[in-house]
Amino acid sequence: MRILKLAAIALGGVVALLVIVLIAVRVFVNPNDYKDRIARAVKSSTGRELALPGDIRLSVFPWIALELGPASLGNPPGFGEEPFAAVKHAALRVRLLPLLRKQLEIGRVEIDGLDLRLRKNASGRGNWQSPAESTPAQQSSGGTGAAALRDLAGIVITNSRVSYQDMVAEHIDLNVGRVAAGVEVPIKVKLDLMPSTGAQPIEIAGQFGLTLEPAESRYRLAPVDLEGAFTPGSGARPVSWKLSAPRVELDLGAGTLSVASVVAQLGAARLSGTLKGSRLVEAPSVAGSFKLDPLDLRKLMPQLGMAPPRTRDPKAFSKLAASGEFAYENERVGVSKLDVQLDDSQLRGGAAITSLETKAMDFDLTLNQIDIDRYRPPPENAPKTAAPTVAKGEPPGSALKTLEMNGRFTLGAATFAGLHVTDGHMELKAKGGVTRIAPLTAKLYGGQYSGEVTLDDRGPVLASSFEQSLTGVDVAQLLKDLTKSQRLSGHGTITSSFTAHGSAGDAVLKSLNGRVAAKLDNGAVEGIDLWFEINRATALIQKQTLTSGASSGRTKFDTFKASADIINGIATTKDLNIASQNLRITGQGTTNLVTEAIDYQVKASLLKTAASAAAGGSLLADIPVTITGTMTAPKVRPDLEGLAKAQMQQQLDKHKQEALQKLQDQLKGLLK
Repeated sequence: MRILKLAAIALGGVVALLVIVLIAVRVFVNPNDYKDRIARAVKSSTGRELALPGDIRLSVFPWIALELGPASLGNPPGFGEEPFAAVKHAALRVRLLPLLRKQLEIGRVEIDGLDLRLRKNASGRGNWQSPAESTPAQQSSGGTGAAALRDLAGIVITNSRVSYQDMVAEHIDLNVGRVAAGVEVPIKVKLDLMPSTGAQPIEIAGQFGLTLEPAESRYRLAPVDLEGAFTPGSGARPVSWKLSAPRVELDLGAGTLSVASVVAQLGAARLSGTLKGSRLVEAPSVAGSFKLDPLDLRKLMPQLGMAPPRTRDPKAFSKLAASGEFAYENERVGVSKLDVQLDDSQLRGGAAITSLETKAMDFDLTLNQIDIDRYRPPPENAPKTAAPTVAKGEPPGSALKTLEMNGRFTLGAATFAGLHVTDGHMELKAKGGVTRIAPLTAKLYGGQYSGEVTLDDRGPVLASSFEQSLTGVDVAQLLKDLTKSQRLSGHGTITSSFTAHGSAGDAVLKSLNGRVAAKLDNGAVEGIDLWFEINRATALIQKQTLTSGASSGRTKFDTFKASADIINGIATTKDLNIASQNLRITGQGTTNLVTEAIDYQVKASLLKTAASAAAGGSLLADIPVTITGTMTAPKVRPDLEGLAKAQMQQQLDKHKQEALQKLQDQLKGLLK
């Protein structure tokens, strides 16, 4: 009993001594006296300036509690004078008695008014990194004297702000519950996120449970439920959004991430998918799938602060859905098994940005059908197309200088500006300022189109070259749908080869050089009845009664042949040749492709009758005709003076022939 009594007295003495020491520390030790020493130590070890303008308060029992604020920690050299981090108030508590047993039990950490500014310099180094990062071996404790973290009562962060480059999260309120291995930690968060400077803030609020597994590098989040709202623009209504995931697994040691299911909803849009990642630290690789449920895009756009486009079809953009798989690895990001449904059109295939640095892109896409005219503005209210603005010193078409693209595009059927095309196929290659589309093929109007297009943007002005051919095409239907014109009909072949410079419409036409050739069979030149005009002119010359009946408005032909050499937007034809049973037309002239002005001089060779023409009958006369005006409104005028001269010459020839015949008859009579 005596021994126990002595032991109790000794223990009581030790406790009393410890209490006295703690009281002495609390009474006689002022932590504010050590501000300069603390700042020098931080400067020596990190190279950063530590400012402690506020008071430091210290308590030692039953917690070692440290409170300070305001305080700030500066940036490392090369990141400017603004502080790396600043707080208005911070408090940290550690239980004393467990610490004496080398067990670290931390109470609730409280931080108010945190302002954390993360930046990267030109070399890609972050201001959160130390001058020389320690190795994993240095970071591990390795010794037996270190205190082991057993428990953390929680973390409370209020009224705080974190920025990274132009992205800012402010009004942050974060509440983290008790943290311990194997225990689910409740987390609540609320903040406003601005993705870029000047952007509208996105409200984020939600909660989830975080479990730290015994390995201390594996985390489980379940379930994750975040929601919020953002205002797309001034005067617009807030748009709500939600993000949920039943389970998220993160292993920092193995560098893996697994999200078996995630659902995001923005207004009426709902996107679901999966996500897996590996090598997250050294070389991130991420893959997953996505599915966008069908939505009415026309109704969603006003919710997002966007006005729906005015289209000829008021139901255009009423249905949008998509699904596919995505992947990112080694600076390559792409989508595969892509299936996009827009109204009645379906796009399938895959595309990828093969280098995020150069923006090089590959694609292989198939579009079943599309009516582009549905999406064009109404013709009566279509705004005039403004000339493209070009930055000072930047030549037109400069986007092609850095374009890197390689891909294929297949089209089932399409309508554009009334033009109907089927079975289209295109291959595109672009690199080093040269973009080449070849082959480019399609079926249209009973015939076949094939072409090659090259755009060379290596020089100061965009240079273009085109090789195209149309074979077996119904020209009448083609022109009717394409230009709303019915000036020519027939079936045949049209080939063209030309070059141009510039990127604006008139500039291209004015620099156009090349050649176009056409050969058509069994058609007509619509809007011009040369036979009627010539007959009327002949009647006037011969002072005869005008023929009864109206113009047919067309000049039929059996064959139509013509070619044109194009120089600086002026097409010159020298070999116009139109042949029919009772009419032969030859001639030459010019067409200004910019103003559409035409000036042609032709000769119409008339046969006496259609029957004699078929039998190779003789010609009545060569009638000169001028065609002027524009391609859409031509003016046909027979040359009356030339026609009169032709008639007089014909009469002279007739009289000469008759006189010669009489002379021959008389000579025959004398010789008998």
